[in-house]
Amino acid sequence: MMTKKQFWNQLLLFVLALLLILVTREYFSHQLIEYGIESYQTHLLLGIGANIVLIFISYFFIKKNGLLKIAGIKGTKLKRWYLLLFPFVFLVVLNVLLMDDINTAILFPNILFLLMYCISIGFAEELSIRGFLQSHLINYLGNTKKNIIFSIFAAALFFGLIHLLNFDKGMYGEVSQVFFATFIGIMFGVVLVITKRIYPLIIVHAVIDFVAKLDATGLPIKEKISQSMSIENAVFTVLLTLPCLLYGIFLMKKYQLTAGKE
Repeated sequence: MMTKKQFWNQLLLFVLALLLILVTREYFSHQLIEYGIESYQTHLLLGIGANIVLIFISYFFIKKNGLLKIAGIKGTKLKRWYLLLFPFVFLVVLNVLLMDDINTAILFPNILFLLMYCISIGFAEELSIRGFLQSHLINYLGNTKKNIIFSIFAAALFFGLIHLLNFDKGMYGEVSQVFFATFIGIMFGVVLVITKRIYPLIIVHAVIDFVAKLDATGLPIKEKISQSMSIENAVFTVLLTLPCLLYGIFLMKKYQLTAGKE
């Protein structure tokens, strides 16, 4: 049985490690820009490197705290795989509809770099937020539906808030990003608890990100940075992703939520 002190020590250490990785990534990204290095591939390599470090750290904390089964990494079988269809289809179609014109002169190496980057995002974000943070909360608070729902919402909110570290979309854009990332995080969190396996969710996450970033493939980093978002566009963005929250709540009510322990 994990003590309160052990719980908080592991949680704080992990959060500090995660924030250190993200802040360091942003620092080096800005340093590269300062020195005039805006290469698409260079900045993607920086992101891939940061994600790989986060993957290893997340897996270390998951294993150390006996969360492999709760996190859906080992000792479980995939259940109700069809629940992954809505997140996949809805977010892929949404990103396609919102996509800017794609540069037809995109080089294959840029596509390959983007694919590797998105795969690293899928592993890094799912293992860190759902794999460790959500599972750590469930493991400590207890395997009741109320505690599982609280853990899902808490991990998803943290997932939304860490998007503020980029702060490249203006005030309204950043607030909207917190909301839609939280909505998606709640949906992914519930899906993980029900399906019991994290790898399909990682694949779905990676594909969604790949489609979302495809229209910026090959662009120098300064061209990728978004302009400040208007309040109208920010509200519109939040409304577009509201079905993710509604789907998550629907699953919470429809299914008995349980999480296995090792």
